[in-house]
Amino acid sequence: MSNVEFINPENLPVEKLTLLVKNAGVVREVKALDPYWVEKREMTLYERPPSGSRIVLGAIDAWKVRMEGYIEDMKWLLGLEHYRFWSTIIHHPSCMDALVSFLQEATPPYLPPHESRDVQRLYEEIRRMVLIVFSRLVTNKESKTHWMSKEYMADLLYNKFIFTVPIIWDLCLTYGVDNGRHVSRVLDCVFALQPQYERDVTAALAFVKEAFKYIILQVNKDYDSEEPPNLPETFKGFSEIRRPSSSKTPDRLTFDLLKDLVIHLVDTAMTMRIFVEVYPKAADVFRKTNFIISIVQLYEYGIPLLYEKLEETGDETSVQFTEVEGYIDTARAELVDVFREVLAVYKNKIFSGQGTIESNVEDYLAVMMDGLSEKLLIKDYHTCYAVHEDMEMLRQAYPDIDTVKTDFILQAIYSNLDEPAPDIPTPTPQMTNGHGGHIEPEATPTRDTEIPDNVREESLISEVKDILPHLGDGFILKCLQHYGFNAERVINSILEGNLAEPLTGLDQSLPLIPEDRLDKNFLETGIQRLNVFDGDEFDIMTRDDVDVSRIHIGKRKSKYRDLKAMLDDKSHIKQREDIYSKYNLVCDEVAMYSDEYDDTYDSEDVAPRADAADDPRRPFVTPRALQPRDSKHDQEDESEEESDSNMEVAGNSNRNKMDFCSNPEEVRARREANYLARRGKGHRPAPQAQPRTVDVVGKPKGQGQEKDVLHNRDKKEKHKSARGNHNRRQGAQWKRSQGMMPS
Repeated sequence: MSNVEFINPENLPVEKLTLLVKNAGVVREVKALDPYWVEKREMTLYERPPSGSRIVLGAIDAWKVRMEGYIEDMKWLLGLEHYRFWSTIIHHPSCMDALVSFLQEATPPYLPPHESRDVQRLYEEIRRMVLIVFSRLVTNKESKTHWMSKEYMADLLYNKFIFTVPIIWDLCLTYGVDNGRHVSRVLDCVFALQPQYERDVTAALAFVKEAFKYIILQVNKDYDSEEPPNLPETFKGFSEIRRPSSSKTPDRLTFDLLKDLVIHLVDTAMTMRIFVEVYPKAADVFRKTNFIISIVQLYEYGIPLLYEKLEETGDETSVQFTEVEGYIDTARAELVDVFREVLAVYKNKIFSGQGTIESNVEDYLAVMMDGLSEKLLIKDYHTCYAVHEDMEMLRQAYPDIDTVKTDFILQAIYSNLDEPAPDIPTPTPQMTNGHGGHIEPEATPTRDTEIPDNVREESLISEVKDILPHLGDGFILKCLQHYGFNAERVINSILEGNLAEPLTGLDQSLPLIPEDRLDKNFLETGIQRLNVFDGDEFDIMTRDDVDVSRIHIGKRKSKYRDLKAMLDDKSHIKQREDIYSKYNLVCDEVAMYSDEYDDTYDSEDVAPRADAADDPRRPFVTPRALQPRDSKHDQEDESEEESDSNMEVAGNSNRNKMDFCSNPEEVRARREANYLARRGKGHRPAPQAQPRTVDVVGKPKGQGQEKDVLHNRDKKEKHKSARGNHNRRQGAQWKRSQGMMPS
């Protein structure tokens, strides 16, 4: 016999622990999680208790004997030590099968309990023991020496398939009705340990959506016709129903098949409702996968047809007919409750302060908008749970709620009801417009005969045109006037095509014709006048608040005696003296420089440089054209020009000294001479031969052009980009040196 003593002095986790085993004097080391610790015990699988009128004699007693053995197996499993328990869960071939067998065969909540009290007592005991086992499976630490790291447990639960999405959903269906808090803690532990389960839930919801599609197609399929079911555009992409090719029975929906579909629908709907209830984070997964829309479509195109198919295939006088009809009613209620539980998740977050209230309100309204994609579900939901009460609570919790969405939701719901809509509380912008004045309670509701001002009308027209831009402003205004200036009702009526009869005959592109002011004045005064000043701020016929201080009778006395006095008045210059004085602070050479000037030819002395010894700026130079003609300064400048202009022809030596600027040809000649002198080639006087003709103007149009003119035009066109728009800084410096611009 082997002798084992559990010792863990270092408090190691079970996956890193090794135990010493003594067997016939031989000591060996065995890991704490090892098949060595698994006992050779045959585990009993759970079976559903026999029921009904066809019970075989002794079947109940045989089931009791087997289930008592099942209970003993569960007690033995729970009595194992931590390392033996997990070794059995991991390595025993039928341990998990025994646990899963109960979840698969357990009596769902929508079925009545067994008629035998002894059977029901054994069932409840088994149900309790299995829940304790699954609770131990998510407990990583039982004591200081018996524990498992969370990382290892997360991989173990996921990789060994101890918990899967079907097992999680079966736990919800089996225990969620009366043990919701306990199941909620178990699921929180599972999803917190292993986040990959959320990805598996997304994939499982896709499978559920396919099952819903199958139910819709089964009840909408016309087996007498080969045409596809007549379903709306949202059902495009649904796969057709495929039956086994070996089936000899006609492809018709029988009562037994209909019963299976209904039971599957009830089971799935109740599971989804409990899953959201015990694990609220599933609401985000439902929205991510558009599962809400699938529920709405199933309710719209599946539930009514299930009742019709039941009447076609079943006998109304039979018990089974009543039973299946009750299942359809249960499925209908469960689908509505799934929608309610998803809304309750975000509503609880709003009132409990989880997350931002704005995002939670937007999520709530988004789910409600998904419910409005069809009519039946939202209608039944409003019948059971009044939507306007929730909207009123949301407005109180979050005053900045989007009133356009809330009003649209309420109007869409009440438009589908057969009975008239009751008086519901609507948002009142008059009470929150920011004005400090008191608003009378009787003036709060908007009356149908009340016409708002022009600003209000333009705002409502633009609100409608944001959604329906093809409509004319005049047509929109007519619709607003008919519906009491309620933009949401106008949009809803136009989109659904149920406009009032007076509006159906109007042109939808009707423009807005502004009201004639003269007609308005005639209605107010009874006097018809044709004056451009009618209705202005000084019209005493239509206004009682004319500003008399702005009215002057007689000739107004001028401020100045004559034109000379007005020109001599320099008071406006003194008023702007402080503005222009600021420009002296930013006038330096660095700030005057522009990057657009090209400094390629700065090395050429095309203009004298400013003396920067005392002032960083060049001193002011009086333009030559404004200097006296007989000054000595002019004579010195003329002598300097004569010494630098050896290339000038004799006829140009006596140029007019009053010229505003030098001849460009002379400047180019001087620059060329300086360039050749710097390169050591000496001074070459300009040739005395006939100057080159650079005429590009030529004769007037229609008289023909000479060959030289055409040649010059072509050359100018080819080389016009060589110098154009270049050397602007150099040109600017030269202009300053000549006094043509301020320095």
